[in-house]
Amino acid sequence: MATQILTSDALAVKHWSAALFKQALMNMYFQKFIGKSDGSMIQQKFDLTKDPGDQITFPLRMKLTGAGVVDDATLEGSEETMTFHNFAQKIHLRSNAVKAAGKMTMRMSKIKLKTEFKDGLADWLEEALENDIIYALSGLANSAATIPTNAPSTNRKWYGGQTAAGVVSAVANDAAIISSTDHLFGPEVISVIKRKAKQSSPKIRPVKVGGQDLYLMFIHTYQAKSLKASTAWQNAQYYAANRGSDNPIFKGSDYLGVYDGVAIYEHDGLLRKLNTGSQYFEAGDICGIDGIARALFCGAQAGVIGYGQYPGWYEKDFDYNRVPGVATDVIYGIGKTKFDSEDFAVITVDTAAIADS
Repeated sequence: MATQILTSDALAVKHWSAALFKQALMNMYFQKFIGKSDGSMIQQKFDLTKDPGDQITFPLRMKLTGAGVVDDATLEGSEETMTFHNFAQKIHLRSNAVKAAGKMTMRMSKIKLKTEFKDGLADWLEEALENDIIYALSGLANSAATIPTNAPSTNRKWYGGQTAAGVVSAVANDAAIISSTDHLFGPEVISVIKRKAKQSSPKIRPVKVGGQDLYLMFIHTYQAKSLKASTAWQNAQYYAANRGSDNPIFKGSDYLGVYDGVAIYEHDGLLRKLNTGSQYFEAGDICGIDGIARALFCGAQAGVIGYGQYPGWYEKDFDYNRVPGVATDVIYGIGKTKFDSEDFAVITVDTAAIADS
């Protein structure tokens, strides 16, 4: 009788499914910015893992605007109404599978083979989630077509940069970013975007981090290069006090520091385009310089992720039960939140991002 290499009982399947999901989330760059509350940068829900449906609704919490009461004025009867606006996120099925190359490949223990399959599928799921977050917040469609093109809204995009001396210039679009010295990313750009966020409508709420109100900004590696070269940035980090060393949001080499109430993170997966006809962020807006990166300035509820099914674990034997394979599938949706045709809590920042010579 043929030996079933991987056949598992229900408990084993549940174990491997959970292990795959845990590993994918644990390794995901954005995991520390994801939470269940509406104060998280990316709000997460699991509603449809128990209930039917193809979209999950997230209430977007607006900032309170009332003045309150002072001194002996009566508070009762003067309460402010908290306003929420619903945002519906569609979910999709994503799946992938791996299979041993042949019987000789299987000259390892059963457990190790499963571990290799789990590791490979966990890496795939981690990368899929990671890329979907970046593409969604950047306003671009992903390769799987589960995230549609959703270009930055009118008041949630900024183009330009600064000189090494800190002189900022804003331009109309990517085509107008034409200088490798005048349109760099830097600390003054951070302050400009923060002011834009605070004056915006709807107002972008900061993220609560260890009792602090902070905005979060993710920049490309080549944008980080020009930021680190800035004297203003260097001085700010040199004289800055320690910030919540026990909080995971401040840990890891990707965390660069805080400037003007904005925590800055470097991510080499952020999107960068060249000035060719086949590369652009928005159709028709070809980069004016060879290398423009899109940084992401985010507040609370900048994005959402909803799950309709946790990752599954499915085993099958091929070629007369000699060659094992494993598949996984997961139902989820990732999106950039919007209210009244305006992106709710993310501003895209396009600047020159010049590669090393």
